[in-house]
Amino acid sequence: MSRCLVGVSGGIDSLFAAIKLQEDGFDVYALHMYLNSKSQIPETAKKVLSDHRIKLLYADYTNEFNRYVVDYFTNEYAKGYTPNPCVVCNRDVKLPFLFKEAESRGIETIATGHYADRDENGLIIRHKSRKDQSYFLACVDRDILKHTIFPLKDFAKEEIRKALGLNTKDSSDLCFVKNNYRDILKEKLGTKKGKIVKQNKVVGYHTGFYNYTIGQRKGIQIGSKPHYVVSIDARKNIVYADEETKLYSREFYLDNLKLLKEKTFFKNRIVECVVRYNTKPKPCRIDLMKKRVVLLEAERAVTPGQVAVFYENDKVVGCGKIDYGIH
Repeated sequence: MSRCLVGVSGGIDSLFAAIKLQEDGFDVYALHMYLNSKSQIPETAKKVLSDHRIKLLYADYTNEFNRYVVDYFTNEYAKGYTPNPCVVCNRDVKLPFLFKEAESRGIETIATGHYADRDENGLIIRHKSRKDQSYFLACVDRDILKHTIFPLKDFAKEEIRKALGLNTKDSSDLCFVKNNYRDILKEKLGTKKGKIVKQNKVVGYHTGFYNYTIGQRKGIQIGSKPHYVVSIDARKNIVYADEETKLYSREFYLDNLKLLKEKTFFKNRIVECVVRYNTKPKPCRIDLMKKRVVLLEAERAVTPGQVAVFYENDKVVGCGKIDYGIH
């Protein structure tokens, strides 16, 4: 009987994944990772696992989570970027250390409760439902993904709720934030008054550029027309604002471009690009020499620090962090 180590947070998705694998004939072990003060597994989840005779293991990765995720989060904001910590957490903490824990126990495979799938080569495949989480798994190492099972690949959220008979809340996007993520940034970065500028003219002031992100309207009061954040200069402590038409871009540049296909695959090829989670894919070409993405349709609020994920026929074929140099 094949053994599988399932990462469980205590939510219904990971619990269902563990039970489904057991029904499929795996010898299942559950691992709960302590990542921060909020990552406690509920008693109801413990009971579900106990009722199914699935052994629950624990591992403390709070130090790694703080280093790879929380520090990254604040450091990126300090540079004027808007990061996606969930992508980084899956890439650098959750899946790598789940795989490490499995290897140390001689367990062949790992599993998570993500709404996604993968092919035999470790390429992530979009889920068929609106809960698709392929975006968050796009940057995980393929050698790990080849050993990963996604039991939710054929299920919708509603089916899972009904099957377990539990009505737990979905996980929050920022699991390490108690109330407002800006509280963490204010504590780490302090308060520093700066200018809000439109077309070289000072039109207002802010108390911390980290309170703003590209496309934001709240906190921008200029005349009678709606205005939005169009860029942030952290070094000069300036937030730039303009009308909504200035938010649309046809090209942008990447940092840490990761290709999951050979370079020749991308030559003159049109692929789909998603510039942030849960947005409509846009057709594009990737200039590998310049690490530039050219969109065939303009996209609104392309944001430095977010991750661009590239798809071909519903499979992830690349990803990279959006950098400055947006046009």
